[in-house]
Amino acid sequence: MKRFIQWMLRLAVAFIGILLISGLPILINGFQKGELWWREYGEHLLVIFPLNRFLDTYYSSYIGEYILYSLEILFLALLAAVIFALSFTIITMLFKERSRQRIKTLFFFLESLPDILVILLIQLLVIFVHRHTGVFMSIASTGGEKIYLLPVFCLMILPMVQLYRLSMLTFEAEERKLYVELARSLGFNKVIILLIHIFRNAIISIFFQSKKTMWFMLSNLFILERMFNMPGIMFHLSEHMSGELFLITVCSFFIPVFIIYSFFEWYFLRRTSRGGTIL
Repeated sequence: MKRFIQWMLRLAVAFIGILLISGLPILINGFQKGELWWREYGEHLLVIFPLNRFLDTYYSSYIGEYILYSLEILFLALLAAVIFALSFTIITMLFKERSRQRIKTLFFFLESLPDILVILLIQLLVIFVHRHTGVFMSIASTGGEKIYLLPVFCLMILPMVQLYRLSMLTFEAEERKLYVELARSLGFNKVIILLIHIFRNAIISIFFQSKKTMWFMLSNLFILERMFNMPGIMFHLSEHMSGELFLITVCSFFIPVFIIYSFFEWYFLRRTSRGGTIL
């Protein structure tokens, strides 16, 4: 019960912070005109009360569709990034040290590429493939059409490389521990050691470090929706900026992410505190 109260308190503090930030454009507009619009700022802070009237006024069915589409792209890209990062990490760990360094160098080079450059290169590649093979793939959304493959692929590349780097550091640190030497002395296969012993211990560190990757993906999602002309909430926010829409947009991302990470954090800590296995 105490932990649940702490969780609710963290959620409330975060929401209050988002609400306060959402009204900053009002103060900035006032400063530009040499005035202090504290009254307008206070009225904005009270706009969510009562909540049902606020939702009826600013939250409509098409806003819900924009939010849902953006969340689908975000979580599909995150899932793909995690799966590919862990898969490449396990494959890399099977190589000898010299080969590992070459593979890691390639991935670290990919991490240095700017987000916009990656998206542009992929769009050019799709055009090139279409011209030479006739295979068509949408590189931008038209008429409100929802596209998934290319946006998810573009959004997951750099986060996948980041998670791969973090996974490699964690797996290599686990590999040097005594329990791995013990497993080798008992004759366990290298693949078994990686998948059963190292993986279940390393996944905790990877999970906690992935929070930064999630917020990095949110900043990339804004660029992605603009470049692919996607009917997502980020694109809609950039076209119709307001404090109320900003509040709805940030909360629509923050609350699901906060709940999911809080659940897995509770799960991992509960399992490790009882001395059980993670998976």
